Amino acid sequence: MATSPRGIRGKSGERALRVGLAGLGRHGARYARHLLAGDVPGAALAAVHRRDREEGRRFAERYGLAFHDTLEGLVADEGVEAVVAVLPPSLHPLAVELAAGAGKPILVEKPLAPSARGARSACAAARRAGIVAMVAQTLRYDATVRAVRARLAEIGPLQSVAVGLRYSPAGRGWIHDAREGGLLANIGVHGTDLIRHLTGCEVAAVRALEAAPGVIAALRLEPGGVPAALEVLTGRRSGAIELVGRSGRILADYVARRAWLDTPAGCEPLPIGEPEPTLPAVLADFAAAARGLRPPAVPIEEGLAAVEIVERVAAAAKEPL
Repeated sequence: MATSPRGIRGKSGERALRVGLAGLGRHGARYARHLLAGDVPGAALAAVHRRDREEGRRFAERYGLAFHDTLEGLVADEGVEAVVAVLPPSLHPLAVELAAGAGKPILVEKPLAPSARGARSACAAARRAGIVAMVAQTLRYDATVRAVRARLAEIGPLQSVAVGLRYSPAGRGWIHDAREGGLLANIGVHGTDLIRHLTGCEVAAVRALEAAPGVIAALRLEPGGVPAALEVLTGRRSGAIELVGRSGRILADYVARRAWLDTPAGCEPLPIGEPEPTLPAVLADFAAAARGLRPPAVPIEEGLAAVEIVERVAAAAKEPL
């Protein structure tokens, strides 16, 4: 079994947190690029796992990393201090359970699992072991979402919320794979987390209508009984957000990177700033939490809550209106 190198140094010369990355697919490769490029202060890639052994070994050899052909081997590597799991969602609970058994911090790509049962199992394992466990709900780090959240107080008490997500039907096949939760779990989890993140409310009631392969849902948020709408559909990619308050409203599309504040004083565009990838900030927060510098920015319980709402929406969509 290969063992990762020790004593890795970051760009500034400090000893870096040695990260083991499980998953080198399209999205996992993004994590790898940022870690290898030194985009994450205090963290460096030390070892990788990929189910495609030939591709995984080639990647590891190219960058001088340890390679493990099993998830168990990666987590057990004594040179790996923290684990990042970017796997098919059905494998995420196993990754958390292995990290918990090894007493190692773990960052899990969303969704935490394709089912609430799997997400609860992962959450319970992390809690029992007392490890740092964080979920990469990357939209929380999106510049447009942050701009919207920063101005929410200006529209007064919330009266309604709407989030509409569109994803191309020609997109990646695994997103539509029912075994991995399908479109609702893989894309809808952005919307369910976003509603909670922006409002600070919990979902108290759900009604939904199936619009294969997506869904249209009506939610009641508490406290306040605020009505919310969630659409997860195929179509031209977009990420629409509308928050209506007593004193105004905010409209945004995080894909188009545009947002407006509409109040009696007028309608003004919100400054978004230059496009920046979200993963370096996600990884930096995780590295800081793994070092004990601060709590995880998106604790595993938040990932569980997002998956539980997705499952409630899916169940409601099967019921007659």
